[in-house]
Amino acid sequence: MTVWQTIWSFWLWLLARLGLRAQTFRTLRVADIPEALLAEKVYIAGEDGYDWSAAMLCPGGCGKLLEMNLLPDAHPCWKIGETADGLATLHPSVWLNGGSRCGHSTTGDRTGGADLA
Repeated sequence: MTVWQTIWSFWLWLLARLGLRAQTFRTLRVADIPEALLAEKVYIAGEDGYDWSAAMLCPGGCGKLLEMNLLPDAHPCWKIGETADGLATLHPSVWLNGGSRCGHSTTGDRTGGADLA
């Protein structure tokens, strides 16, 4: 991640935390999950229309990597949807129990339910 991308990601996060803008999550299809992720992106790993994993940074701002299994035969399993313009929908909600204990529901283009304790 470049310095500019880091600054931009922080700026978007800060605006969202101050309530000046809603977080939006756009999908980005990749062959493998990269080591450095951008804020407000849901990376979908897969090939030839077969998705096996999704990853994103914690929307609560703690910086933790959230990785979700998309394989229906393995559990737990999440379902990911995309709108025509690349907005992400993730079901079920993602809850972090350790560290920041963030809880998020990513539906359509917004995330809600940030429960930071």
